[in-house]
Amino acid sequence: MKQSGGWRLLTLLVAALGCTRTTELANAVAASCTPPGPPIHLGGTTNAACAGVIAAQAARYALCSCTDVTIPGDLIVSGLVGPGRPPRPGGGVGAGGSAGQSPWPAGHPVDGLLPQMFYAAIGTDGSFQTGGHADVPGSLVVAGTGDVKIGTQGHVLGNAHIAGNLLPRTGYWVSGDAYVAGNAAGAISVGGTLHTSSGSLVDPSVMARASVRETVTVEPPCNCEAGPAFDIGAAVEARRSKNANAQLELLPGILADVQSPTTLDLTCGEYYLDDIRSGADGAIDLRIHGHVGIFVGGDVRLGNIFTVTLADDVDDATLDLVVAGSVYTGRSFGSPGDPDGVRLWVGETTVYLPAQAQFGAFVYAPYALFSAGSQLSFTGSLFVRTVTVADNLYLGSDPDVNQAGAECGVDPPDPVK
Repeated sequence: MKQSGGWRLLTLLVAALGCTRTTELANAVAASCTPPGPPIHLGGTTNAACAGVIAAQAARYALCSCTDVTIPGDLIVSGLVGPGRPPRPGGGVGAGGSAGQSPWPAGHPVDGLLPQMFYAAIGTDGSFQTGGHADVPGSLVVAGTGDVKIGTQGHVLGNAHIAGNLLPRTGYWVSGDAYVAGNAAGAISVGGTLHTSSGSLVDPSVMARASVRETVTVEPPCNCEAGPAFDIGAAVEARRSKNANAQLELLPGILADVQSPTTLDLTCGEYYLDDIRSGADGAIDLRIHGHVGIFVGGDVRLGNIFTVTLADDVDDATLDLVVAGSVYTGRSFGSPGDPDGVRLWVGETTVYLPAQAQFGAFVYAPYALFSAGSQLSFTGSLFVRTVTVADNLYLGSDPDVNQAGAECGVDPPDPVK
């Protein structure tokens, strides 16, 4: 959520009145970097290592999981609406509420409307099951051969690619084409063509505009067996000795033990910190002026909120928080209103969010279990090893992340179809 300029003057005035506990830990002194500065690179200097390019490729999916996706409640995915963002398709719960055109003209899903734009896809290299709804305003790609089970009705506004059996317990609608390598049974309606393998059993309850028998294969959407896009630990270690800390007189331990509200203004550059840790009273506000990379050698362990404010006095301010260790958040993390500008890269095995957490960021954690308590409010996208939530998973996907390669002059990747 971008705020107006004049922060520093306001902070000084309030401090002079003795009405704030905020501490300015670094001064934005004359720096060698002119905002917005060069884009952040991860593990190299070519466009292939550009943080925006890597994020754009991974964020083709609102959620991409290396292993099985099992959600005990609802999985509801919607697209954020704002400047430069497409409108949410349809009028169902998972498509953004009551606004917009119904995805089912004539009142029947078999007359489905293929959306003009595919975004907010869901992908897993494993299997896929929900205890409740499964609403996807894009395509659903499931490469594992386990049964795909949906607890209650839902819809896919793009195409469905299923390597196993598609067995929803109640009605499930696919607006585009459905590719099912296994069996299809239940109240399934396909607005396009149903593609099934020669040995597949298709229940008479399955409805489709057309049907084709052919070999159906589903490539792993996350391609986790190929390994991560870059070595996160090595990228962090490289900044331990080569960084921009000196331009702000920034000590590596400056956020290692935050026990009171703390504000840190960062101009463009790549910085190294040993750890980021805060206590119950240690709210942290990072104010980002340009392309900023923070490389953390240890863990991020937060006992309070961690807010990222992207300055509007600089075009395209972004934060890449690259953590060699694991991440444990407080009740609020990142920038829920502008998740495309905050990118979290995690090298170890844990990303933990407590109950009732508000979270806004793109997350790339190829080795991590992403776990969250109940009533999670999430905006951004997830590329993780495994995801587990206490009840429902509501994803507010930001399609602007798909444009992040523009930082390095690279066109957005092809959408998932």
